[in-house]
Amino acid sequence: MKYLLFTLFLSSFSIAYSQTTFEINGAVFNESNVPLDLCAINLFQQSDSSFVKTEFTDQDGSFLLSGIEKGAYYILVKQFDYVDYKLDIQVEQSFTIPNIQLEKSAQDLEQVVVAHKVPFIERQIDRVVVTPDALIANAGSNALEVLERAPGVTVDQNGTILLKGRSGVAVFINDKPSYLSGTELENYLKTLPAGSIKNIEIMENPPAKYDAEGNAGVININIKRSTMKGLFGNTSVSYRRSRYNSSNNSLNLNYNRNKISLYANVYAGFWGSYQDLNINRYYLNQDNSLASSFEQNSFNENDGKYLDGKVGMDYYLSDKSTIGIAYKLSTSPSNRGVDNTALIRNASGDLVQRVVADNLSQRTFENNLINAYFSHSLDSLGSKISVDADYVNYKSTNDQTFKNYQYNQNEQLIYADLINGEIPSEISIYAMKSDYTKTLKGKSKLDAGLKTVLTKTDNEAIYSTTVGGVTTPDYNLSNRFLYDEWINSAYVNYSTELGRFGLQFGLRGEYTQLEGNQLGNAVTADTSFTREYASLFPTFYVSTQLDSAGNHGMYFSYGRRINRPYFQDLNPFISPLDKFTFYTGNPNLLPTYSHNLSLSYSFKNMVNTALSYSLVTDGIQETLEIQDSLYFSRPGNIASSQFLSLSVDGHFSVASWYDLNLYTEVALVSFKSDLYTEQLNSQGVNVFASITNSFKLGKGWKIDVSGRALNDQVASQLLIKGYGTVDVGVQKNILKGRASIKVSATDIFHTQRGDGIINNLRLTNADWNSKYDSRSVRLTFSWRFGKSTMNKKKHNSSGSDAEQDRIKG
Repeated sequence: MKYLLFTLFLSSFSIAYSQTTFEINGAVFNESNVPLDLCAINLFQQSDSSFVKTEFTDQDGSFLLSGIEKGAYYILVKQFDYVDYKLDIQVEQSFTIPNIQLEKSAQDLEQVVVAHKVPFIERQIDRVVVTPDALIANAGSNALEVLERAPGVTVDQNGTILLKGRSGVAVFINDKPSYLSGTELENYLKTLPAGSIKNIEIMENPPAKYDAEGNAGVININIKRSTMKGLFGNTSVSYRRSRYNSSNNSLNLNYNRNKISLYANVYAGFWGSYQDLNINRYYLNQDNSLASSFEQNSFNENDGKYLDGKVGMDYYLSDKSTIGIAYKLSTSPSNRGVDNTALIRNASGDLVQRVVADNLSQRTFENNLINAYFSHSLDSLGSKISVDADYVNYKSTNDQTFKNYQYNQNEQLIYADLINGEIPSEISIYAMKSDYTKTLKGKSKLDAGLKTVLTKTDNEAIYSTTVGGVTTPDYNLSNRFLYDEWINSAYVNYSTELGRFGLQFGLRGEYTQLEGNQLGNAVTADTSFTREYASLFPTFYVSTQLDSAGNHGMYFSYGRRINRPYFQDLNPFISPLDKFTFYTGNPNLLPTYSHNLSLSYSFKNMVNTALSYSLVTDGIQETLEIQDSLYFSRPGNIASSQFLSLSVDGHFSVASWYDLNLYTEVALVSFKSDLYTEQLNSQGVNVFASITNSFKLGKGWKIDVSGRALNDQVASQLLIKGYGTVDVGVQKNILKGRASIKVSATDIFHTQRGDGIINNLRLTNADWNSKYDSRSVRLTFSWRFGKSTMNKKKHNSSGSDAEQDRIKG
């Protein structure tokens, strides 16, 4: 009731300021009635030809121009290899333009019309937008590989997504949280074909509408949806050849008629990969002389398959009201085999012991998600109210087998054991939110909303050890951990345009209650903890065009963020890799807070320069400790971290047949903290650069050549060695533009590596080097089918929140 009164209050308050605007929609086809995507729909004033706005057609050829005031305009439609199309219109109300049909341009180069193209990277006031289809090398790849090519985004050796060198990125799908993190997020992004992605929005400082979760910001992946009537769809088949092969396949179907819209998406495939990892540890005496050494080779083989399906329905109750429901099922069984061989030597380098560990993990993963929503348009200006409810359930199992053998210097077996582990896990998330948008006078908008999320987790580890044929429970490794968390939040956000200035500011408040219980066993006592905290998260943006032509733009943003621990990281489980290496959780983890500022300059949206600064307290990082020659890896809080970066990206149309994209970033990083018995105080200069060359050869042929490189990167305790890669892609459009064949090769020189040094270990020096299955050749076939006409836009929001980003495998 309070929220209803609040909504009515906002509605009545802003009605006096409202001004009528309208929507114009339509669709663009070629001479064979095939929908044309990525056409530029440019709107101009008839009086002085002043530019109003640009939108691009979707995959089904549809477009929507919204927020248009009364007046006389003309539309100019541009697409490469087609003749420009111009249409005068008089806007008195919202309406649909009859289907637009473009004609092929003349083949004489002097008559070819060079049309506007969707850039691979586009800058907006609060985000950077990446369009995967604009880069051929993305053909047949997956979402994780696309992110690796995005500006400022890197993926480390553990699959963690970093934004400008910072961890804690929240990943959303269609403005909904992915509800995944860690290994599960990495695996899901590998199953999401790049061809199904409309664009990716990278937000260092997301608006208040988004959850404050995500210390480094938010990456929102928008999946393609259709707005056309009829039955139609698209399919894609991709096969990747490397040392371990993989395949990504998709089928998307849409049926829209009258008041009903039905859709179904199916993704299926398999994958395989490997990592050849070498770890070296050198144990020192008090005088820093060598005491002993530990040299380990770990060969990891991973394989799996996946099936991801989603069905949904939107029902239009009226021109203003829509309800909908969607169900998603994901399943992904996988296997991981690890062969470890460790050599222990004395100070003289003589072999003392050889340790062999053969590990096998068999995982199952299942995700069920149900979403229901209601959306109501309050006026023709774009004002609306919506309510979303989600139920998400994750179930996973992990059956582990560890075989350990220890041999002396004479290769005589001195010890052997077998450790079996069963690790079932279940996470349930209940979420509900309501969002209100009011369009005000003078290109202003007010957003407000409420949200509540309850998360319940149940993780168990059941281990047993077999020695000499006798099996006993291992209570030191066995555990059961229950964790409940309840987050309630509210936000308000206001944006406006004042001449050449754009302003946006918001405030989000979140109140968190949590409880954790570790159930005891024969050797471990029950333990529990409860916490509660409230936080405010302001955001502020300002942009200005420095000249009347809009060639020079300045942007400033500030935001405060939080990064809560992964659910599993709070679990004090201990998981062995071998007899000397263990991974464990940390129930004492605190949430991370950060202040993020960015100042950028844009020249004709071709060259963008950004200066960014982040101050992070209690940042969550992997921390490493040596205890009695045993190696422990656990998440820990780093007291203070600072990031100062300067980035430049450029997008140039060198010729009608040649586009060039450049990106480079230089970051000063600093980490300071107490770290077990040591003091962490590390600084460094991290450099990243990438280049993409795109060539259009005519008759449907396109070629991309891209590369990226980075220097040695400082990350808390770690110094990660630099590397570079080169990718190539070729595309040919066939079947009158309805289909395409793409061939792409990644890391053609096989130079992508994962090498580094571990610092701040007590009386220990350590380093590692590794090789991945990164070199591959991929063949992709894509085809669009069906006939269609314009229909209404679909709902693309949800009550889901960032909790799924915190589910870690």
